[in-house]
Amino acid sequence: MAKDDGSEDTSLYEAILDDIYEGRLAGGQRLKVSELADRFGVSTSPVREVLRRMQGEGFVQIHPNRGATIRPTDAGFLQNAFEVLQMLEPYFVTWFADYGSTEMIDELEAIQNKICETPHSEQRAFRRLDFQFHEVFSRNHYNQTAAEIWHNLRTSLNVQAARLRISPARFEAILEEHDELVAACRAHDAARAHLVICKHVDGSFVQMSQQIRALGLSKPKSF
Repeated sequence: MAKDDGSEDTSLYEAILDDIYEGRLAGGQRLKVSELADRFGVSTSPVREVLRRMQGEGFVQIHPNRGATIRPTDAGFLQNAFEVLQMLEPYFVTWFADYGSTEMIDELEAIQNKICETPHSEQRAFRRLDFQFHEVFSRNHYNQTAAEIWHNLRTSLNVQAARLRISPARFEAILEEHDELVAACRAHDAARAHLVICKHVDGSFVQMSQQIRALGLSKPKSF
């Protein structure tokens, strides 16, 4: 899993990621190393390293003799990603509900409080906090191989979904489901936590499928 160690590469990674999230860099767009280096005031070497990292996470494609491009929004990829998340999220959450410490649950609730204070219009901020909320489950799990898979997949999914909007109804449902997850973890009710996280992931898939159809992209297969 990538470490947020304050290094130049980490800062550059976050800066390029923000450009993608904000739509300044779009799916299918070519990423020119020299232009990115000039834009962010760095040499070309760290840019190449960041692009290779993004390739490993699945949302940048590097083609021989053609350079790097941002992976276009792909309905098939989104479905595959959600199918994996359907397995990983309950795996992390049920363990957390059983074994999460008070401090871990306090961190989860603190992030949820920030999410509740975030207006629906600030979707970039919301997605960042939502990522942090779910990362608490994976980061504290003993299986860090699975946690790294989750981290890379969820990052790639967020990039793919950057142009998609979260509806007001889904936004409110997410807040309620997060509250239910926190309560289940406080009660160490793994069975309840499992039901909520499954509903949560399924709801996000339905929302994203609707957005894909609205944008005229290929329709994902149903489960």
